[in-house]
Amino acid sequence: MKLYTPVLLITLLGAALLAREGWFSHDADRAADLPVPPTVIVPAMRLDYRPAGQYQTARQVIDPPLDTRAMPPLAVMETHVSEALYGLCVDDGACRPAPGRGRDDHAQVFVSFADTEQFALWLADRTGTDWRLPTDREWAQLAAEAFHDDALGIDGGPADPAARWLAAYESQFAQRGDADGTHHPLGHFGANSLGVRDLGGNIWEWTQSCNERVTLGPDRSAVLSKVENCGVRVAQGRHRAYIIDFVRDARGGGCAIGIPPDYLGIRLVHSLDG
Repeated sequence: MKLYTPVLLITLLGAALLAREGWFSHDADRAADLPVPPTVIVPAMRLDYRPAGQYQTARQVIDPPLDTRAMPPLAVMETHVSEALYGLCVDDGACRPAPGRGRDDHAQVFVSFADTEQFALWLADRTGTDWRLPTDREWAQLAAEAFHDDALGIDGGPADPAARWLAAYESQFAQRGDADGTHHPLGHFGANSLGVRDLGGNIWEWTQSCNERVTLGPDRSAVLSKVENCGVRVAQGRHRAYIIDFVRDARGGGCAIGIPPDYLGIRLVHSLDG
């Protein structure tokens, strides 16, 4: 019978406990094996931006006022999250299953806002990088020339709310074009000037921004009231869309305002300020 010294016995018991608690796991290797899309660095810039939401004065529905501010640099996924990467989150029990065939060259679509939040938390945990959804303002930054201003012209747009909403609908339809039901491979729609791909395609991307209804004073500078509805989130693509947060396929209903997207997908960012 082989005898162990007390020190050796304690060492062996400690190693067994560490192994049981996962200290000898291969988390780093598992993270390295994840098919995370390449990252594009979006430079700091001064951004001319009209906030998402519905703005009005006491008598007229108006365009959001132009907001110009400096934006810090940002890291963004070059392409959408693939079916294969999302499927790993499902396999880990951290994400809800979604339609798809586990392909590494097709974006995961038919995902709700809650799905994207769960996926971002899982990916951040697996990689040690603080992945998250962009805000609508950050999406405008990373989209560059692919970002579309929703403005109809504050002074030239219809004063009647119904007429203005109809004009906005027609503007979105012109930007969107005909519905495209084809699930194209990643990269099919090319890249913008920063190297971010498929921004002009048929997949809209969830942002973390909530829908807002804002009433401005007569001079359109002072905010008289603001109502935030986070049950409706902003999705970005060829135009802004306002989608109920639990909806996976806005084509079948759930687009709160305007024309529904063809597909809903995931593109995540992380900050570069530490």
